[in-house]
Amino acid sequence: MLQVDCPGGLLFSFLSPGESHNKLHMVYIDLEKEHTLIQELFSKIPKVDSIRTVVLNVSPDYSSIVAMQLAHHLSVEGRMLDLIPVDVPYPKENRSVYKERFEQINKDFKSKYDKIILVEAAVLSGNNYTWLTQCLRDIGYGDENIVTVSLLEMNTSIFKCDYVGDYVDSMPEFYWERYNIHWD
Repeated sequence: MLQVDCPGGLLFSFLSPGESHNKLHMVYIDLEKEHTLIQELFSKIPKVDSIRTVVLNVSPDYSSIVAMQLAHHLSVEGRMLDLIPVDVPYPKENRSVYKERFEQINKDFKSKYDKIILVEAAVLSGNNYTWLTQCLRDIGYGDENIVTVSLLEMNTSIFKCDYVGDYVDSMPEFYWERYNIHWD
């Protein structure tokens, strides 16, 4: 494997002929780059009512770092925003089970929250944000009350987030990630 360091903490990895792991054309995000992206992203997001706003930690196995930090960042006078994990399917999984679970989670949202902030570490295809935001619209939230945030967004994503740390053309890989069979 050939690795090339680039400015801003990016590391590109390229496989040699015959290598079989799926790391071809990945963008490596190290700790420093992740921290920088989080700080730059948070500087763009306006303050909210910390009592009537919830942060949805979409894909918590990847997004918990950024979601937790955003919930703290937007807290006011010691009132941290509620933070709710939302599991979503990997690319080859069926969405229906996840959608049913989300519909169970969100049935009380309208009585508790005026604003919903969805947070992901990386929006790749945009499919998950598409169906999640539609579920929120179906229970009465307008687009002005749904805020979508992503540390990274693939330029090819069908969903365009309201706030993005950076845009990428290649699959991102964070320094803390380990092999996951769901991406094979």
